[in-house]
Amino acid sequence: MIDNLFFEVSQLRRIGRNVIIGKTVRIRYPELVEIGNNVIIDDFTYISTALTIDSNVHIAAGCKLIGGRNASVKIGEFSTLAPNVVLAAGSDDYIGGIASPLVAPQYKGKVQIGTIQLGRHCIIGANSTVLPNVTLHDGAAVGAQSLVKADIPSWSLHAGVPACHLKTRNSEDILRLEELWRSEQT
Repeated sequence: MIDNLFFEVSQLRRIGRNVIIGKTVRIRYPELVEIGNNVIIDDFTYISTALTIDSNVHIAAGCKLIGGRNASVKIGEFSTLAPNVVLAAGSDDYIGGIASPLVAPQYKGKVQIGTIQLGRHCIIGANSTVLPNVTLHDGAAVGAQSLVKADIPSWSLHAGVPACHLKTRNSEDILRLEELWRSEQT
């Protein structure tokens, strides 16, 4: 593993085998991060929330997984974030209060802190944003430049601002490919 500029890998809560974390990945709270096997986190990714990544996941360059210490993101096996995806598990209504994270809660606006969960085989397209308390169920996919404000059902493709249903993904083909891949790993 390449030495990282912003944190020590030994600070992570858990790290699996065959993990590649880019040299310029920034993890603000490494003690809140768990990473499975066969994971790649590309350079210029910023993580500032509790994070659990299952095995066989790729996070492309420039992604932001944010929300603070009390929020969390969970990414299921075989899922992918394309470049510049934002998973905002914590957000503000931008109407009142002081936006700085350095002020006490009584001075802030209406803040929403929660969880974002991605099931297995989820894909989020480039430059998309997912807001707090959203679940992408197994096989859900999001097209590029989308805004996800609500849960996405299993094996469906959503896109747009806000994201809406476009098509159904072929779960049988995808799960058959996973089975074939697993048989070749033994």
